[in-house]
Order: sequence, then C-alpha cells, then structure tokens
Amino acid sequence: MREQRYVLKNQDSFELKDIFECGQCFRWNKEQDESYTGVFKGNVLNVKKQNEDIIFRGMIDGDIKEVVTDYFDLNRDYSLIKEELSKIDIYLKESIEYGGGIRILNQDLWETIISFIISANNNIPRIKGIVERLCSRYGSKIEWNNKIYYAFPTAKQLQNVTVEEFRSLGLGFRDIRLYETTRNDIRK
Repeated sequence: MREQRYVLKNQDSFELKDIFECGQCFRWNKEQDESYTGVFKGNVLNVKKQNEDIIFRGMIDGDIKEVVTDYFDLNRDYSLIKEELSKIDIYLKESIEYGGGIRILNQDLWETIISFIISANNNIPRIKGIVERLCSRYGSKIEWNNKIYYAFPTAKQLQNVTVEEFRSLGLGFRDIRLYETTRNDIRK
C-alpha cells in the first residue's frame, strides 16, 4: 500500500455529489474543499473535481488507475446507457437528467451485504454513523494524510462479535441479522 495520485480527463457522467450522496455507499464524506474522501476495499481515496479533471489521490493497495477504473466503472459508456434509458418514458428521462453524473460503484460484496442489513428502515446519516462505528471498532487501521481511517471489517474480524456488541453500535433490531450473517459468511 502506498500513496498515489491519478488524474482523469474528460470523463462524462461523473459528478461527485451524484455518486457519493445517492445512497449507494456510506463510507464517503464531503470535505471543506468540496472533494470527497472515502474508504473502500482497504483503500483510502480522496476525489476532487477541478474544472473537467477528476483528481484521485490516496493510500492505495495496487495501481491507482486500475483501482479507480474498476471501482468507478470507468470502462462502461454511461452516456449510451442514459441515452437508451431516456427513450423509455418521461419519468426515467427526468430521473436521468436529475442524477446525470451518477456512476454505479463496484463495491465489495461483503461490505454491500452488511451495509444493506444496516440500512433496513434507516436513514443515510444514521447508516453512515453505524457503519463508521463498526469499522472503527473492528476494521483494520489505515493511516493517510495525518488521519486514521478504518477498512471495512472482514467476515473473520466480525465472526466473534456478540449480539450485544453489535447492539452497542446502535444497530437496534438489525443486531441479530448482522450476528447471523457474520456466522454464515456466503464466501465460505
């Protein structure tokens, strides 16, 4: 893992707010400079849009260009998809115009499953808080840019957590579902 930087030029369908605040992910936070910093797949990444350039920098495991291309689905032609979907009906066309800069993130399956359980009958700020508490208590520490971040905990890191410990994170009725899921890791 090392600090890296990558600049992407002229990328269509890439608006930070549309991507990070639409409810598909919970580990990205807006910074004072309008950039977003997030933790995913054991990486810490800051993303900033500057004119037409998108600047990525962070502590990355692997090649930053490959990591960014995969995670942000950069090889897919979103303009073509939006064009085709806009033809279906006026409601879909209006939705596409509203969230025109969204990209579907290639998130880690385990993190997606656990986050989905946490999201049941919940709101985004509360989900983000629970996910952060889960990560800071059980995830691996990553240091970058004079800050400490935590990776999403693996199934192994959560396998001995009790229902009561999950409850102490603010999970409420979801605690038993998280407990059961960590005992039945789908990747075994």
